[in-house]
Amino acid sequence: MQLQFMNKSKYFMMFSGLVILVGLIIGLVFGGLNLGIDFTGGSILTIELGESFEQTDVEAALSENGIDPSTTQIVTAQDTQAVIRMQEMGEDMDDATVREGIIASLAEKYPAAQGGEVESVGGVTTGEIVLNAFLSIVIAAALMLIYIWIRFELFSGLAALTALVHDVLIMTAVVCIARVQINSSYIAACLTIVGYSINDTIVLFDRIRENNKKYHISSKSRSEVADISIRETLSRTINTSVTTLVTILALYVFGVSAIREFALPLIIGLISGTYSSIFIASPVWVRLMERKHRIHKSKTAGKKAK
Repeated sequence: MQLQFMNKSKYFMMFSGLVILVGLIIGLVFGGLNLGIDFTGGSILTIELGESFEQTDVEAALSENGIDPSTTQIVTAQDTQAVIRMQEMGEDMDDATVREGIIASLAEKYPAAQGGEVESVGGVTTGEIVLNAFLSIVIAAALMLIYIWIRFELFSGLAALTALVHDVLIMTAVVCIARVQINSSYIAACLTIVGYSINDTIVLFDRIRENNKKYHISSKSRSEVADISIRETLSRTINTSVTTLVTILALYVFGVSAIREFALPLIIGLISGTYSSIFIASPVWVRLMERKHRIHKSKTAGKKAK
């Protein structure tokens, strides 16, 4: 029995809509996205430990002094320095007291631990960075639409752009549901996925174009052509996506926190990009083509009636 995708497409679209809706509701309940230090600003504390250290030890020291490690960024500098970026401390927390407490906790395992003053840093204007990212995506999407329009057809371009918008919305919804902290690395991940996920869609539409010429609409509907094309490219799509996903998963599992912040949205985007090429882009193309055929058929029938 051959796999049929188009006759179940409405359920996949409903599933995507549900994920996006849940993300929106959770975002509204919790007051929006969980913005990180890059957007909100905070404090930087550099600690010299005198030897190589484990990041888990630094996280433990932060916890002991009332700071949630999940709200911080810990970067290793010169192998023996820990640069800790923290969100703004509460009014009941004194910078100097917290600094001394963290150093004292680390000194139990790293006797040479010493640190400098806590420096305050401002966050990047959220509106400005989001606007720049939005403009980047819009420009990239416009150029992709023009290319696909010339290379294939307008409806293929519109379907591909629908899939791209879907991927960005799904990424945002999932990180919102999981309350993952969003920093500039998330914006970079979104732009990366926009470029990556279009690749699977282009490969699929290339096969659809070939089969479109092979099967006349009188012998195969556009829905059947899409199903045939998906089946012919499915193994290639899965193999490519799984290979990339394994690499990104390794980065997430074995990488430091800064790498994981970038890897997690990429994982979500890779899965969403593969999913949207099959279950979003193709059905949108089919619906546009069927609508075009109905309009053409209606006009032809009208001319014959006259």
